[in-house]
Amino acid sequence: MMSMLDIVLSIHTLFAAVWTGGTLVIAGAVLPAARKGLLSTQAISLIARRFSYLTIASVVLLMATGGHLAGTLYTFESLQSTSRGTLVLAMLGLWLLLSVLLGVGLRRLSAPTDEQSGANVAAAARPWFGSASAVSVALLVVAGLL
Repeated sequence: MMSMLDIVLSIHTLFAAVWTGGTLVIAGAVLPAARKGLLSTQAISLIARRFSYLTIASVVLLMATGGHLAGTLYTFESLQSTSRGTLVLAMLGLWLLLSVLLGVGLRRLSAPTDEQSGANVAAAARPWFGSASAVSVALLVVAGLL
């Protein structure tokens, strides 16, 4: 039988993987297609809106589950004095950075004006999602080290 800690860890891992994977899909597939004019602004806006739902759910669930895991597995002192604690704090910082980068990038994607083409909207969001992709990979590396 799974303990509560196992369930929380499973939820945390699932949402972290889906969120970081979704970030990489948007940056690596959706934005290049949009920049080539293969997606309309309506399609881009729909994708951005759906991804924003995933982002909001992931932020809330990762905050709750990550806080539970950190509170259960670490003390304040061990977070500051052990290598695993340092990795947890690094993960927290990267998670916050990813949230901000995606928030700005999604704002660029989900509010196109009538005179903007899908290519222009994607070009405006590209640096934000590129940076978010790098942070996502860094999060996966830190998670692997934990």
